[in-house]
Amino acid sequence: MAQRHFPKRLAVALSLTLVVSLGLAAGTAWAYYTDTNKANGMIQFSYDPEPPKTEVKEDKDNLDKVITVKNTGEVDAMVRVKVFAPVIDGLAVTENAGAAPDYAQVESNGWTQKVNNNGEGWWYYTEPVSPGDSTEPLRVHVEVDTEKVTHPFDITVVQQCAGAKLFDPAKPFLGTFADGDKYKEAE
Repeated sequence: MAQRHFPKRLAVALSLTLVVSLGLAAGTAWAYYTDTNKANGMIQFSYDPEPPKTEVKEDKDNLDKVITVKNTGEVDAMVRVKVFAPVIDGLAVTENAGAAPDYAQVESNGWTQKVNNNGEGWWYYTEPVSPGDSTEPLRVHVEVDTEKVTHPFDITVVQQCAGAKLFDPAKPFLGTFADGDKYKEAE
């Protein structure tokens, strides 16, 4: 007769063991999710309620593109520009070109590429642009061999701006852009 009740007793014992272990585990999980700890100290949150705003203006001069950036915001802005030209046999593009006939690449009119870690081809304007004002022109000279280039192409201009709060004419700091702080290199 003892053997007949053994499977029932074993099942009841296993069930009780399972219920007790789940109850203990639930208490531990509840404590894990409700435990709190207060931290000391403070992290300063900075928010610029008046970020700089700029727009690019692109004018054509024959095949050349003449670029200026206008500050449309309410605070001084530091700006940079990047020109993307397609790589096509028969197309030659020179950024910030000088006067004809040589159109050599020059750093003038307040634009420079002599900036720390500037292997990306950005042109930086070295002075803050006041609200309502524009940069000096940045010229992109384009030469096309019409025998080799028979299809249309586009030269794209991208610009970014940063606040000019920390600008000091005696220091080389040009602004904090998306890829970090930028400084003008010594000449």
